[in-house]
Amino acid sequence: MEYLFTLLIVGLVAYSMLKKYNPQATLITAGLALLAFAQVADITPVLADGKTQGALFFDLWQRFTEITNSRLGKVGLTLVSIAGVSTYLNHIGASQALVKSTSRPVMAVKSPYVLLALVLIFVSIMYVFITGATSLSLLLMGTLYPVLRNAGVSAKTAVATIVIPTAWEYGPGQINAVIGANAINVDVMDFVINHQTIFQLLLLVSIPLVNIAWQRHCDKKEGYDPSQDRGKFLKTLEEQHDSNDKVPGYYALLPVLPFVFLFGFSSMVFESITMTIPIAMMSTITICVVIEALRFRSLQRAFDNFEAWLKGTGMIFASVLTLMIAAEFFSAGLKNIGAITALIDTAKSFDLGPAGIVIVFSGFILLTAFITGSGNAPVMAFIPIVPQIAANFNVNPLLPLVPILFAAGIGRTISPVAGVIITVSGMANLTPIDVIRRTSVPMLTSMVVVLIMAVIKYS
Repeated sequence: MEYLFTLLIVGLVAYSMLKKYNPQATLITAGLALLAFAQVADITPVLADGKTQGALFFDLWQRFTEITNSRLGKVGLTLVSIAGVSTYLNHIGASQALVKSTSRPVMAVKSPYVLLALVLIFVSIMYVFITGATSLSLLLMGTLYPVLRNAGVSAKTAVATIVIPTAWEYGPGQINAVIGANAINVDVMDFVINHQTIFQLLLLVSIPLVNIAWQRHCDKKEGYDPSQDRGKFLKTLEEQHDSNDKVPGYYALLPVLPFVFLFGFSSMVFESITMTIPIAMMSTITICVVIEALRFRSLQRAFDNFEAWLKGTGMIFASVLTLMIAAEFFSAGLKNIGAITALIDTAKSFDLGPAGIVIVFSGFILLTAFITGSGNAPVMAFIPIVPQIAANFNVNPLLPLVPILFAAGIGRTISPVAGVIITVSGMANLTPIDVIRRTSVPMLTSMVVVLIMAVIKYS
């Protein structure tokens, strides 16, 4: 009974998303229904023993409160600080200066689609160092996105191309890589260099071509002409900025400051100072306010411009953080009702050969990540049984492990409730469905490439 109820709720959520119902209200309602059913059907209580508020209705909202507190504590400050700085930099004309300074070399590329291949490679390199998919994407939305838009790349294409490489969780700093290496008792650096690298290189060779073809097809289908849009984004930025204020050229360096802080004070360069994203953001805003005060010889004007930072933080909280909280509440309902456990048990029951079991497990991981919007939760759920799969089928444990790790990131990047998708779509004034339509084909192709390579390399 609970499985039919879960399918009904998931189907209604999908229908509501397609019909463009308010996503926060939709996901919270679905979460309430799943959590309540799980308790009434005596599957899993809404709250742990001893934490009940005394009534089911109040327990549901206590669970929502706990998720809200957890989400705000973990990623809230990070996203709020990034959004605030991005809005502030745009307000003072720094984003405009960055686009102007990069326009000549970027606009020299006749076809904007050629830029997409370079962007995929660039973002994948950045993701090795800035390992939060949502944080990195939001940073790039304030720097790389305006440059791409001014070069004639459509909003949907630009956003999708920024997001796609964050599906490939490559590098020793990625949580899933560490979990995977530990599961088979392999040193994480050995796992990254000798096993992940060949898959990453293969994806960087093949997927840029797929992405170019797919984005061009989608743009043509929607009637978008890149040549008609080249240079217009800079005009839009200039219209938003005070026409009487001539922005100095060196302002183009200000949007780059967060990256300088994050790279310069990383463990690979300067270990004595610990740098986090919120610290990098607030350090950037401090330098910008000082520069503005010196430039205008007015502390009051510099402080007045700080209002843009406040608007940016409010915008990200109202649109993105609330949606992420709602998505996590929905995910909690799926876990309580037993949907994730059911997926795992079903996968275990299949009697297939090594290649077949890898395909099935990867499919379940991808589906779980798609439903929950999380790339870490399904890995943590499935990883413990990887050694068991290897023992039962007498295969190299890397055969199921590598595709499972990639499937988690790929499933998250085609999920309309994933934090990274919600964030970038909100910044670009798009819907999550708009974005995942553009990421779907490159992502599913990535999964096929990984599966084929894994079977060839480890069978």
